[in-house]
Amino acid sequence: MEVTIDTAITFEHLLETTKRISHHIGGTRSGKTYSILQYLIVEGLKEPKDITIVRKTVPSLKRTVMKDFKDILTKLGIYSEDRFNTSDRIYKFPNGTNILFLNTDDPEKLRGVKSDILFIDEASEVDEESYFQLSIRTSGKIILAYNPTISPYHWLRQMQDCDRYVTTYKDNPYLPTEMIKSIESLQHTNIKKWLIYGKGEYAANDKAIYQFEIVDEVEGEFVGFGLDWGWNDPLAVVAVFKDGTNLYIDEVLYESQLSIGELITKLRKIGIEKDEIWCDSSEPRNVEELYRAGFNAKGVVKGPDSRTFGIGVVQNYKLHVTKQSQNIINEMYGYEYSTDKYGYVTDIPQDGFDHAMDAMRYVAMSKLSLKQQQKGKYTLSIR
Repeated sequence: MEVTIDTAITFEHLLETTKRISHHIGGTRSGKTYSILQYLIVEGLKEPKDITIVRKTVPSLKRTVMKDFKDILTKLGIYSEDRFNTSDRIYKFPNGTNILFLNTDDPEKLRGVKSDILFIDEASEVDEESYFQLSIRTSGKIILAYNPTISPYHWLRQMQDCDRYVTTYKDNPYLPTEMIKSIESLQHTNIKKWLIYGKGEYAANDKAIYQFEIVDEVEGEFVGFGLDWGWNDPLAVVAVFKDGTNLYIDEVLYESQLSIGELITKLRKIGIEKDEIWCDSSEPRNVEELYRAGFNAKGVVKGPDSRTFGIGVVQNYKLHVTKQSQNIINEMYGYEYSTDKYGYVTDIPQDGFDHAMDAMRYVAMSKLSLKQQQKGKYTLSIR
């Protein structure tokens, strides 16, 4: 049987690259992920291969690459439900090719995976250690796709000896007109988003709330854990350490759609039951469940302008983030002040991508404010 595939430019990039590792950096709707999946299907049909397709979590796998993979095979008329092992998330071609869909939020799974071709979608979400474990078990091409929203400190931007291709919505000939208009409207409404999502360019964050540097490991005295609740948004747990005027931030947990039972299991595995965990007090039932499960969980006391106050406390310190804390790095780089309708920068943080930032702030508010550090002391002037 002979089939014809309608491809976009990313497919051609994969055919022409001479490097083992290729980066496919795209603005929104550039078609890069779909084209990469088409390429992997073609490679798998040519001869038997073990191909691994990766995203950070199972929900993101199912919502994106698995859905597109099935769509492509269905359009080609070769999809068979019988060939898909849903429990192991492996699709087997008639010639023996295995397509494994893998999540990286369970590190133990990564050590047994061997691949001829590795594709990591939204690679900016994956930490460097997970990438390393997958890469050393891959004999052939490594394909990395992501948006240009990552900081200059990100391990992807530091990588050498690789090909980098940038695509935009203009490289996707199958994009509906209304979607094109929506993307192009960004150049008049949000120039930073236009640069990133429209033109596929990195944009400097001149509205950043925090300045920070990347370090290999934490130093100083442990202060506490911070926890910000999430469901569709990630639940974030961070550890904060203090050394004089330096704060060291380390990522402990960053995961979406965790039940309270699953969270308790993960926290016990980490072994932090006796340490203070400063939690977002907007979910008092969750805080109480953690406490009843044996954790030293406490709801953060929030007063008027508590966010601004907490940010001010954090800004009193020089910030250091461990290099394995990829989600903290991404958030901290993108955490910025909002602008008003006239385009002026305000002193109000922009809502959204701030889950680890909130968790860090809860610790700062509760343990590092001047009031908290003076707690238990009484100063008397004697004449």
